Amino acid sequence: MSNVKILDGGFSAQLSTHVGEKIDGDPLWTARFLATNPNAVYATHLDFLRAGADIIETNTYQASIPGLMKYLSKTEEESINLLHQAVKLAQKAVNDYLKEIEGNNDIENKSPLIAGSCGPYGASLHDGSEYNGAYGKATPRDTMMQWHRSRINALVDSGIDLLALETVPCYQEAEVLVELLKEYPNVKAWLTFSCERNSQNIVDGSNFQEVATNCYKMALPGQIIAIGVNCIAPKDVSPLLRNINKDTGNQFIPLIAYPNSGEIFSSTKGWIKDESCPPFENFIPEWLEIGVQYLGGCCRMYAENIKSIRREINNFKKKKAEKEN
Repeated sequence: MSNVKILDGGFSAQLSTHVGEKIDGDPLWTARFLATNPNAVYATHLDFLRAGADIIETNTYQASIPGLMKYLSKTEEESINLLHQAVKLAQKAVNDYLKEIEGNNDIENKSPLIAGSCGPYGASLHDGSEYNGAYGKATPRDTMMQWHRSRINALVDSGIDLLALETVPCYQEAEVLVELLKEYPNVKAWLTFSCERNSQNIVDGSNFQEVATNCYKMALPGQIIAIGVNCIAPKDVSPLLRNINKDTGNQFIPLIAYPNSGEIFSSTKGWIKDESCPPFENFIPEWLEIGVQYLGGCCRMYAENIKSIRREINNFKKKKAEKEN
């Protein structure tokens, strides 16, 4: 269990502690703040590092070159520069954090990495299709490929450590991303899916286990560091991931999970606590037991929640070591 890496949490949630402006509902979501309040973006990264994150994600989930051009009236070159700026802000946070912790032997995240966040094509359409993946059948693969390529080029050129290909809602886009990744043979990535509640399927209705394992096998050997889920309720993680390594023979597929807080989003009332869902931390031991090696949070998961995740992982390791001895 010593190799479990802790991710950051929900960027929007933590960013909201630094800005008074509305974040949700914006066509660029948090990415608008790259242009309007870069200091808040930097401060959000620093919060997660101080909370113990081994990997932080760039603030680019809903940033694309066409989107930045359209909604910020930027040129193509200016939009590419904004993506570069996103990486620089994360790099500055890491560098400043490393200066802060110099000489402190109690710190566990001494070599933080930066993952370039790549959300799904559907999030740029602003028609809700990222929640059902319906665009997968209707959108030419070349269109999705080029849309993702332009952003990935900018992130890779800026020196990210790996890519976070996340919240993918349809198998067509997942396959596009794996094929595209082969154009960058020296770049590693994780791939996570958006899945239905209480189901074995991703939101387009495809079987999660089948799509996930196929994508892993399609990739260049070792290029995908983990396959898993994000942006779902904690209680739905284990049923999706539990059996993924049962039929893979000697090939162990590393797993990743960064669920939401367990609250339910209502378009009229916002986030509502789900009384039937146990606390997030209660699930961590079973996730570790089934082989989750990358663990963090998504929507409504703040820096304080990341501290709790690290604490629970350390408790799990301690209890396991005591049993073995």
